[in-house]
Amino acid sequence: MDREFYVASQDRDGGILRCAIDAQGCVRQRDFYPLDRVAWLASAGNRLYALMREPFMMQSGIAEFETGADGKLRRKGEIMPVHGTVAAHLLPWKGRLYSANYLSGTVTLMPDRLIAFGGRGPDPRQECSHPHCTVPAPDGKHVCICDLGADRIYVCTPELERVSELEFKAGSGPRHMLFSKDGRFAWCSLELCSETAALEYSGGRLELRHRYSTLPDGFGGENSAAAIRMSADGKTLYVSNRGHGSVCVYNVDGAELSPAGWVRCAQGASLREINIVGDWLLCADETGNMIYVFRAGDCVGAEPVSRFAVKRPWSILPG
Repeated sequence: MDREFYVASQDRDGGILRCAIDAQGCVRQRDFYPLDRVAWLASAGNRLYALMREPFMMQSGIAEFETGADGKLRRKGEIMPVHGTVAAHLLPWKGRLYSANYLSGTVTLMPDRLIAFGGRGPDPRQECSHPHCTVPAPDGKHVCICDLGADRIYVCTPELERVSELEFKAGSGPRHMLFSKDGRFAWCSLELCSETAALEYSGGRLELRHRYSTLPDGFGGENSAAAIRMSADGKTLYVSNRGHGSVCVYNVDGAELSPAGWVRCAQGASLREINIVGDWLLCADETGNMIYVFRAGDCVGAEPVSRFAVKRPWSILPG
């Protein structure tokens, strides 16, 4: 049976692609919805939200769609301003909608509650705060905010009041994170040092347990870690590399990780986004304008099952 998913294209002539992948791993496009420079896709119920880089003067915005039973998207209302610059991530949660505004160092609780963050790090990309994602904590009481610029993860109330923070070694650059099914553990991709952090969560606080490299021994080129995803059974963690052109695959045991190997796409591929759709691992190369398809359970060292051309793919959302 075909599995549907959506792809955000960051190209000026881009938008949202509605696609399907079949039992052989072949992808075909079913629909296209033009939008200027879509950076992230998120959904809640029958609503899909598309984060646009700059629909307003120096300001990002959100386009809302209704998803029909047939998977088709129907536009709802006008584009909503997020009151921030170069927004990078959206979170719909419990009837709320959060936007992480990377360049302006703010997070917006839509429509207009704006919280500014501070701090900086030693890397040239850390000249100020850069919130990169917002993730709901498993207790349902908190939201976690990864700040790449300040080397911190903030734990906040749903109204964005700070409860606690976890500070990383300077120059780490926390980007994206996810939690284990039981809510005890979390993992975060550390973009600037190409590592994965294993964390423990309890009572609104995060504690660092371990750090693991996303790169094989001996690699000396430029690289940054990016997307982080978990298999449906919670036993395998995937973290993408921009530069090495790979996905580091870890076996998961509690909070502990052990490298199982790497999925290689193309030399120098910039894998901004990866996601799992059914049995398939989809790897989006933003500079190579390509999505590589692998069988998720048998991807280490394997060749791609198929390839699908997309202009500047930035986000993949299972249907």
